[in-house]
Amino acid sequence: MLGTLAAVLAVLQTRTIRGRIEKQGLAIAKNLAAISIDHLVTYNYVALEKLANQAVNNPEIIYVIVHDKEGKVAGYSRRPDLQNRYMTDDISRNAIAATVPLINVRVPESGTTPVMDVAVPVYISNAQDRWGTIRVCLSLDLMYQQIRQTLWSILIVGSVALAIGILISNWAAQRVTRPLGTLVNATVEAAQGNLDQKFSIRTRDEVEILADNFSVMIQEILAHKRQLENQIKEIKQLQQYAEKILATMTDGLLAVDMKGIVTAVNPAAHAILSIPLDHAAKDRHVLKLFDKNNPFAAYIQNSLENPSARNQREIHLQNGKDTRIILAGAGILKSDKKMPRQIIFNINDITDLKQLEAEIRQNQRLADLGTLAAGMAHEIRNPLSAIKTYVALLPKKIEKPGFLEKFQRTVPREINRLNTLTEELLELSRPPKYNFNQTDISQLLRQCIELLEADFTDRGIDCQSDFAHDLPQIMADADQLEKVFINLMQNGAQAMQDGGIMIIHASCKDNLLAIDFKDTGHGFSSELAENIFNPFFTTKAKGTGLGLAITHKVISEHGGQIKAKSQQGKGCCFSISLPRGNH
Repeated sequence: MLGTLAAVLAVLQTRTIRGRIEKQGLAIAKNLAAISIDHLVTYNYVALEKLANQAVNNPEIIYVIVHDKEGKVAGYSRRPDLQNRYMTDDISRNAIAATVPLINVRVPESGTTPVMDVAVPVYISNAQDRWGTIRVCLSLDLMYQQIRQTLWSILIVGSVALAIGILISNWAAQRVTRPLGTLVNATVEAAQGNLDQKFSIRTRDEVEILADNFSVMIQEILAHKRQLENQIKEIKQLQQYAEKILATMTDGLLAVDMKGIVTAVNPAAHAILSIPLDHAAKDRHVLKLFDKNNPFAAYIQNSLENPSARNQREIHLQNGKDTRIILAGAGILKSDKKMPRQIIFNINDITDLKQLEAEIRQNQRLADLGTLAAGMAHEIRNPLSAIKTYVALLPKKIEKPGFLEKFQRTVPREINRLNTLTEELLELSRPPKYNFNQTDISQLLRQCIELLEADFTDRGIDCQSDFAHDLPQIMADADQLEKVFINLMQNGAQAMQDGGIMIIHASCKDNLLAIDFKDTGHGFSSELAENIFNPFFTTKAKGTGLGLAITHKVISEHGGQIKAKSQQGKGCCFSISLPRGNH
C-alpha cells in the first residue's frame, strides 16, 4: 500500500512540477522571442548574444540558443564560438523546423538528470514568415529533488503508521481470537453435520452479535433439515405411487424430450409398441426403437417437428400377420419459460374396441334386416305382381297381336328392377370388404366432378369447387368413396330440374376432414331429414331409397359421419366428416 501510494504521489507530483516547468520554460522562451524580434530582423547578433547570456543567470536555465531565419546560431549563452554556425543534431533540427512551440524532455550525454528543451518560433505580428527560433534548456533537478523528498516523507510516515497498526492489530486480534476460535470450531462441527450444538460468547461487540446470529441460523437450518427430510419422504412416497400407477395402468405412456430422447416409458407402452422390457428404451433416441417404416415413428417425428399440433390419431401397427390398432395422443409439458420441454404420448390399444365396433355394426345390420323385410315386401310386390299378371295371361293372350311385344317390354324391365334392388340390398347388408390406402381426397373429388361434368352441363348446373390447399391424404377405400361422392352429386343434380348451382367445399376442422355438398334444389323439410338415411325411404318417384343408406354405411365404415341439412325450397347440404388419422 505504501509503495502504491508513493508511486501515485510521485506520478502526480511529477506531472505537477513538470507542468509548472513547462509553463515557466514557455514563458521565458516567449519573453525572449518578444525581446529578440527587432534584433533578428536587423541581424544584430551582438545584442542577441548578450540577451542569451543574461537569461542564463537564472539557476534553473542551463543554456539559451537563438537561431536566425536561416537556422544559424545568432546567440548561444556563454558559447560565442558557436555563433554563425549550424547545429546538426536532431534536437536542433527539430527545433529549427518547428512552426509551433516544441517541448522535449531528454537526458544529456554528460549527465544523468533529464533536462527540458523548449523551442519557440519567432514571428512578426501579422506575418507568416518565421524570423528565428528561441531555445531554452531547463534543469529538472529541482523536480526530482522534490519527488525524493515526498517519497521519503511517505515512507517515514507510513512506517510509523504501520508499526502503530501492528500493535493495535495484535491487541485487537488477542481480544477477538478466542471467541472467534470458539465460533470457528462451531462452524466446523456444523459443516460436518453436527447441528445440535449450543455455545455462548459474551464480548459485547460484533463477535457476540455474529455468534448469536450463527446460533439462530444453526437452529433454522436444523428445522429446515427436518422439514426437508419429511418432504423427501413424501416425495419418495409420491414417486412410488406414480411408479405404481404407471406400472399398473393399461394405457401406454411414453415421454420424450425435444431432442427425441426417451425420459419415461411404462410397461403398457412396452407391450403395446412391442418393445421388450429388457430393451433399454429410457435415455435412448425414440426413433431408434422402431423401424423406419413404422407409422408410430412417423407420428412421433411429426410431433417433434410440430409440437403445437396436438392431434389424436389412430395408427395401424403390423406385428407379423397380426394388425393392432392404437389411438395415440400427444401432450406438451412446458418449462417455466413456457417453452416446450417434453412431449408425452398417451397410447391406447383399441384393437378389441374396433373389432367390437365392427361386430356391433354387423349386428345392427342384421337387426335392421327385420325392418328391411317390410320395405322389401313393398318394393318387390309391385314388380312381382306385374310379372305374375303377364305370366297368368300368357296362355290366353299369346296369340293376341301386341301382347308379346308388351310382355317382352314389361317383364324384363320389372326383372331388372328386382335385380337392382337385390344388388343394393346385398351391398347394404354384406360385411365390409374395403381396401384402405393413402387417398388424396381433393384429387378424388376432382375426378368425380369430371365424370359428371357433361351431365351437369346438360342440366344447366354450375358446379363450383372450393378445396383447402392443405388437405391431407387419408387412409380410405377410394372406390367406395367415389360411389358416395357421385351419388350425392347426382342426387343434388336431380333436385335441380331447372338448373342451379352445386358447391363442393373441403377443409380441415379439428383433426377432421370436412366435405360439404350444397345444391340450390327444392330441398326437403326437417322431418324428412331425420329419416333420409333409412332404407327404402325416398322422395323420388322411381327411387328405391337405398342409395343414401349405402352412402351412410360407407362413411360409417370409414369412421366418419354424414349429416343432412335442408329447408323446403332452399336447397340442401350433405356434410361428411372423415378422421384425418390412419385407419
